[in-house]
Amino acid sequence: MNTPIFVTAASIAAELHQAMLEAKGLALTAKNARALAVRAGSKTVGFKAITHFIDELASDIIRQSQYINGVSEKLSQEAVNLWRSTLAAEKFEWISQQHDTNKASLTLAMEQCFQQREQLSGSLQRGLRELEEQLEEGDKHIRTANLIATSSKVEASSAEEFRGQLEVIANNITDTADKIRTHLSKARSLLSQR
Repeated sequence: MNTPIFVTAASIAAELHQAMLEAKGLALTAKNARALAVRAGSKTVGFKAITHFIDELASDIIRQSQYINGVSEKLSQEAVNLWRSTLAAEKFEWISQQHDTNKASLTLAMEQCFQQREQLSGSLQRGLRELEEQLEEGDKHIRTANLIATSSKVEASSAEEFRGQLEVIANNITDTADKIRTHLSKARSLLSQR
């Protein structure tokens, strides 16, 4: 049995909300990295530049997650409306077939119901394509996070007494990126099951 699209959209929104929470943690990591870079001074000059990219990436992921969440919520509402419209159309058809009623009065209501159903179906399909595109964009952010983590590890290796702390930050970036990737993968999996 297929899961109703409004349930799928709500599940996707939940996964993306978790990704957004992880991205907020990444923003905190960026602030900690910046503070450490300032405290370390010239020993972390290269790392100081990276902190800007970490912060920017976190902001981008948060912004995108919020946007995708909005798209998912809208899709969920449209899916519920489509489901209701489909039920109404089915009822109209049943009434039309079962009862000898005034067909003219039913015909107008049925046509309006079918038009609404087609419009909602088209809007839902466009929204699903947009959601797929946004999830692909999220994957690009994760690849960027991995590049930043790698650069952070390289910079940490030359930071002398601050090396351990900078490696922890680099590992935190990698871990957070992996968690976000997991949420995006779950969202993509839910989308592919529709």
